[in-house]
Amino acid sequence: MGNQTTGNTPIDTDTRRSAWLFALYRVFVAAVLLLLGLFPDTPLGLHVVAPQFYAVIATGYLAFALVAAAFAWRCTHNPDTTSLSRIALIGGAGDGIGLIALLVVSGGVGTGIGLLLVPALVAAVLLSSAQFALSLAAIATLALLLAELFSALVLHGESAITQAGLLGATLFAAGLLARQFARRAGETRAQVERQEVDLANLAELNAQIIARMSAGVVAVDPEGYIRSINEAARRLLPPRPGRHLSSLSPSVARSIREWQRNGMPNASQHLPGDRDQPALRIRLAPLGDRGDQGTLLILEDAGELQRQAQASKLQALGRLTASIAHEIRNPLGAISHSAQLLGESPDLKPHDQRLLDIINNQSKRVNELISNVLSLSRRDTGERERLNLQETLDRFAEEFCGALQLPPDTLHTHVEPADSEIQFDPSQLKQILWNLCTNARIHGGHDEPDSPPIILRGGAGQVARVVSLDVIDAGPGISTEQEKDLFEPFVSGRSGGTGLGLYISRMLCENNGASLEYVRTPTGGCFRILFAPLDEESPKDKGA
Repeated sequence: MGNQTTGNTPIDTDTRRSAWLFALYRVFVAAVLLLLGLFPDTPLGLHVVAPQFYAVIATGYLAFALVAAAFAWRCTHNPDTTSLSRIALIGGAGDGIGLIALLVVSGGVGTGIGLLLVPALVAAVLLSSAQFALSLAAIATLALLLAELFSALVLHGESAITQAGLLGATLFAAGLLARQFARRAGETRAQVERQEVDLANLAELNAQIIARMSAGVVAVDPEGYIRSINEAARRLLPPRPGRHLSSLSPSVARSIREWQRNGMPNASQHLPGDRDQPALRIRLAPLGDRGDQGTLLILEDAGELQRQAQASKLQALGRLTASIAHEIRNPLGAISHSAQLLGESPDLKPHDQRLLDIINNQSKRVNELISNVLSLSRRDTGERERLNLQETLDRFAEEFCGALQLPPDTLHTHVEPADSEIQFDPSQLKQILWNLCTNARIHGGHDEPDSPPIILRGGAGQVARVVSLDVIDAGPGISTEQEKDLFEPFVSGRSGGTGLGLYISRMLCENNGASLEYVRTPTGGCFRILFAPLDEESPKDKGA
């Protein structure tokens, strides 16, 4: 049951329950006082000086206690229907009037009924407001003294003014203690509420920070069920249903079990990419004492981390190579021009012509290398457009097969769903696909007769919940040793290669907010492009 507020004071469930219990206590006291007066001859009976009035007053007090209990019960179960503070003040006033009236007709302070004013006063102060403590104590003490005088003078009871004064002092002391306790309880409650608000704000802040982290964060319980997962982790893990980690990503679940068997060291693990998820670096940490509360996983895209390290390493190298390329191009132009003039000589011998052809071919290769280096140093971001992936791949396949005079079935394209869209510079995407497909033809054996086609397969939500594209060949794949330097510049797996094709393709992907990585598959080789999420409108649309 929620909290209510009475005025500006918060009323919690425990306070309402305390009011209900005190109301039951009032009913019990009123019933006992009535029975004591009705049966005076019993061992516990009460001999009163005005029995004709006692029964009427005791019955009225019992009726008041029952009505007050009904209101207290209603306040406890329907906190919005009445005011607990008002009920406490009315109850305290009723207790004072009823008990003092019974004290008068029973014979004065000596009967002990006046002592029942102490818990009634304390309850009224605690359940209403501490500011009325002294006022209630003063009114109760004054009424007590007047009642004792009336009992002694009018009803001819035994005079006990001293006892009445002592009881009045007790009421003042109880009122002061109740006021102090109420104030401290109020301050404690306010402090707890402020701490609850601070904790709630801190929890919300932590949730917002975790939700916006680029790294994936997953918390699982000891049984492997996911307790918390942020959006970055959902993008990195396969889009499968289920709350158990093994149903979402069996490879990640296996890594946790192996980590637990090894004693749960705080170390990171590397998971290779597959068809369903990219390569991941996982950091594991136990929750609670030795993981009795579960496990915390920090997931990072291993390919992205590698690209960041490579970009930092090659930033200075790019500036240096660009400067060198400019210096080389001038003498290279002179060499090429001189070779052309030499080739026009009528006295050129056949073996000299062969040497001249070597000069021309190697000059062209160096010039191509310089052009590639200069294009990397400029890092032209191009102009991104919103493209339908299926239509783009179909146009590229037609152009690629036509330019190289290949059969139309050399490239096989498939996009699921067919309306998957990407945001990319068309010319740069064409250059990337050309590099990847050329690489597949060379290393995948697709120039051989009856060779299987190069497969271009992609779509939205297939991997990491973004649009992806796999370029798959039927070759032997890439060995583990070759994979380490696969995207390094100037590293080529064939004679005469510049080693810049894959490096340029990755750089062009990064220029468009995408990523390019190699994915190990059971057969063949696979290069995967993970495209950036679509904006609300493309940059070209924004500039229109």
